[in-house]
Amino acid sequence: MFAAVAVVFLLVVLLAPSWGVLYFRRTTFGQAIEAAWRVWMAQVIVSVALTVLADYLGFLNPAGYTLAICLLVGFAGALFLRSRMNRPHRTS
Repeated sequence: MFAAVAVVFLLVVLLAPSWGVLYFRRTTFGQAIEAAWRVWMAQVIVSVALTVLADYLGFLNPAGYTLAICLLVGFAGALFLRSRMNRPHRTS
């Protein structure tokens, strides 16, 4: 049960900055999912890869570096999503 709570907590830390960007842009749920699902998948993949790499390199504080990776990747994804939403749409 503790592992499930820890995974949910890390997912919230990872995805909350992106949700914040979408919330403050006043997007609807459908627009939010359409705009961000690729970013969220990439965030999860990058977080897992960096955590495995940190473990392989022998870092000594697994809880600390996992939380830091999730937090930093979450902010990077939010910045990417924000910059992507600020671009004007091309009309064909």
